[in-house]
Amino acid sequence: MHKHIQEVPKEEEASLAYFLEVRSFLSRLKQNRTQYLNSKDVLSSYQRVLTKVCELDAIRKNAHQISPDNATTLIHNAELHNRVDSVLDDVFQLLSLSFLTVGLKNSAPATYASLSTVQRLLEHLDESNVFTHHDLRPIKERLDEISKIVAHSSPPTECRDSDLSIDNDNITDEKNRNKIEEDLLLRAKLNHCLQEYDHIESKLEEIDSGLQETMEKLFQLRRGLLSLAAYSKRKMHANSSQTKSTDAPMSQVSINEKLHALKSELVEIESHRDPSGKFISAATGQVATKGQNVLNGLLDDCHDLINDLSHHDVVTLDSKLQPIYENLIEIKTTLENLLVTRRWTLRETDLFGYQKRLSEIDKLRVNGKFPTSSTETKGQSILLYLLRRCYAIIYKLLECSEPVSEALQKIHNQLSTVRRCLLELKRMGGVENDRELYPYQMKLASLDNMRVDGIFYDSEGNIPEGQGTLNALLAECFDILHELKIEAEERQGSDAEGSEHTCLSDTNTDAFNESSEVATPRSADSTNTYERLQPRAKFLDVSKQYARGDDNDDDDDDEDDEEEEEYSANYSEHSYEDDEDDYATTSHAED
Repeated sequence: MHKHIQEVPKEEEASLAYFLEVRSFLSRLKQNRTQYLNSKDVLSSYQRVLTKVCELDAIRKNAHQISPDNATTLIHNAELHNRVDSVLDDVFQLLSLSFLTVGLKNSAPATYASLSTVQRLLEHLDESNVFTHHDLRPIKERLDEISKIVAHSSPPTECRDSDLSIDNDNITDEKNRNKIEEDLLLRAKLNHCLQEYDHIESKLEEIDSGLQETMEKLFQLRRGLLSLAAYSKRKMHANSSQTKSTDAPMSQVSINEKLHALKSELVEIESHRDPSGKFISAATGQVATKGQNVLNGLLDDCHDLINDLSHHDVVTLDSKLQPIYENLIEIKTTLENLLVTRRWTLRETDLFGYQKRLSEIDKLRVNGKFPTSSTETKGQSILLYLLRRCYAIIYKLLECSEPVSEALQKIHNQLSTVRRCLLELKRMGGVENDRELYPYQMKLASLDNMRVDGIFYDSEGNIPEGQGTLNALLAECFDILHELKIEAEERQGSDAEGSEHTCLSDTNTDAFNESSEVATPRSADSTNTYERLQPRAKFLDVSKQYARGDDNDDDDDDEDDEEEEEYSANYSEHSYEDDEDDYATTSHAED
């Protein structure tokens, strides 16, 4: 249900003219790709707009006899909503996206665009009654994060733009009033989102805990059918188009296979109902009272989608719905491509155009349905699915924004790429030597040389936002590079030590083999030497034996006997026999 737009009161016409002029200026600024957005210009425009908003709020409070000191704001009031509020919403959207573009993601004004997108998502979730705790959890986390940013926000940097007609003596009071108005606007929008979230969450609590798992399965099944219907419709659109699309649709065989699998899942879910058609709780095994209507409604939607897909090769739409479908498909495809190429091609202010197009499509609905030339409702679910999917993608793109100005985005992308490469090298075990790290060293050195006294400047000599992020990223890359160099040096040292040990072992082995060859009697000279030594050993032993046998020999000297015994003690019994055999063999060979 859309707000009734009233006529613009005469006292607000001047404010409307000013906001229209600002919107045109910001639109031209975002379309100018020849230069980057400057945070100083964005902050100056924001301060001027807040000043006019304070004046507009005072005019409305005076017209309705409300005290100017009242801690409320009549901006975006549902009862007083007119064209001024619509144009002002566009201005705040553009300013919020501009804050994201210049890298001021964590500032309070930058949260306005996120709050607007979250509000749209919550309204569609409430209308569709198709959501789970998994859908609400990230939204709640984002709302809590925005609450902290708004609570701890500080006044914007003092504006020095010469176009501002602000008295220097009253600059502090002016900024304080702007800060108060900013808090009132953001808190009002934030509270509206929180109330909408609490309302949606209360619907989940009405479902029996034993039916939560069944509800999750039905939600996933319904989303799968809607996605399949969108692909099926795109197939017909691609076949009728003469141009080739880079995003090729699914084949009819794949669609039929997926449809058959989804049918089987639906039959399995229906098996958990009693004969009266009520779902049985998985916890108690009995019929649960809470949540039956929600589950039966989801089940009917799934059956309707399956029937549409089963009886037609492709889903046909009403003639009035066909242009809407093609427009939504184009927006969805473009946004999905931006999810992949956002680091190089996305300028956050570009999202304003997609938001406006989606808002215009959303306004075409009457009582939640798109008008058709017939009474059939076929295709309504597909269009609503595509519309909500586009809002969800815009939400993701806003959350993926980095706190870095677009003037430094190229450097940020290069540092991020180098960091990913270095982490991948480290994960794969490092490098073999320092030479493999030279390309990364040269790239980091070139990026480091772009700094002047530790600061990255843009082409005009300004200091863009995101200095801390880039310096931290650069330092992390140098740390990873240093760790890889140390690991490579340690690996080289261990390899060199292992090679030296292997070389030493080979040297000892060669020396041992050489000494063995010298000791082994291989030549004739060595054989003769061996023969000369062998009789002496035998003679000594024989003399020893003879001396032991002759007890009456007075000429034997005791010292000689001791010397002979000491010499012969070096030979064992077995060695002696072996030597004798060798000697005999050698002598026989000589004969």
